[in-house]
Amino acid sequence: MRRNRKCVLSLRIARQLISKGFTVLDIEPSRKVGAGLVFVFENTEEFQRELASLLDI
Repeated sequence: MRRNRKCVLSLRIARQLISKGFTVLDIEPSRKVGAGLVFVFENTEEFQRELASLLDI
């Protein structure tokens, strides 16, 4: 069973999420940005709330 996952492209946002206690499930090469990375987190309601507050949505 595959987890519900959320990909974050921004290193700055990923670092802030990690500092808030969220765990990176995986780091993958970006398929859209040549040398970029994608930080994969579990997509929970708590994660969504924190991400929204970091992005000021």
